[in-house]
Formats: sequence, structure tokens, C-alpha cells
Amino acid sequence: MMPPQIGGFISAAIYDSLLESNPQHPITNERMACHFINIPSQEQPHGTSWKNLGECQTIIRIATMLQAKKKHFRIITPYDAQRSTIEDGLKAHELDWENKCFNVDSFQGNEEDYIVISLVRSTALGFLADLRRTNVMLTRCKKGMIICTSQKFMERAGCESLVGSLLKYYDNHWVERDELERIDV
Repeated sequence: MMPPQIGGFISAAIYDSLLESNPQHPITNERMACHFINIPSQEQPHGTSWKNLGECQTIIRIATMLQAKKKHFRIITPYDAQRSTIEDGLKAHELDWENKCFNVDSFQGNEEDYIVISLVRSTALGFLADLRRTNVMLTRCKKGMIICTSQKFMERAGCESLVGSLLKYYDNHWVERDELERIDV
């Protein structure tokens, strides 16, 4: 069951406020349940898919931090090229990589304490235009979520998506990628 801060947003945005939050959820304090990491890098086409190397590098740093703190986490991205690139980076940095990185469709029905999301795109909505699949992506965490994207992208095309609405809900709270230690997990 996701944190009430995220569940409340999803309930209002998708389910006409009919989805009820679990009052017994352990994440009930004022701690941020969702962090947006500003990564001003560009998407790159890769065959019929997309990847974003700046997001990959930052996600490897986040994975290193979470693994050092012995946190249970998974990484989700809409694009197979990005999933493959992140998985290769986890291996290269000798981090846990098996059963760690997924595309959205293969992770449907699963959840984890912490979910790290790589949105990849920096110019057009792409996958983010699909409300159902984006909803799946945003509802997989039990304790917290870290979303990696570009602030500039979210101010332009991304603001029209469910992720953009979540960002507004969190009052446009951004963490710069060189300030990752500020993330409270």
C-alpha cells in the first residue's frame, strides 16, 4: 500500500477521491514520500526505444545510496533501452542488478518499499501521455518514490501529464542531482 501522500493524490486525480488511504500506513509523518530529481540531460533514440544517459548516471548514484542503506528498492522506466542501459550500469558498478530494473508493463502488479523512476523523455510526452500506464508507474511504492527527469521538460510538455500533476501536488519540490544526500529515505 502506497504512502497516504501519494495515495491521496492518485485517489483525487484518477479515482474521483473514492480510493481510501490506509490510516495504519507507517509513512504518516511530514516526511516527503516523493522526490523529483532535476537531471538536465537529453533523451536519445535507440532503435525504436529511448534512453537518457544523464538519468542513467544519476540512477546508479541513487542505487548505490539505497543499497548502502540496505533499502529495498526497484527501478522502473517506460523504455526498454533505458532499462537495459541502467541494468548494464548496475552490473558495471557491482551493484545488485538481478530483479532490480523493469519497464512499466513488466512491473504491473508488483510493488517495493522504494521505487526509482526514470522518465527518460526530455522533449515530448511519449509514454507519459498514457494515463493508465503512468498510473501503474506511480502506484508501486510502499514507502517512497524518486522520480528522475528534467525540470525544464516538466515545465513544458511534462506539465500536461499525471506526473506533472503530481509535481504540482508536491509544490514543485525539486532536488538537484548534486544534492542527492538530501533525500530522506
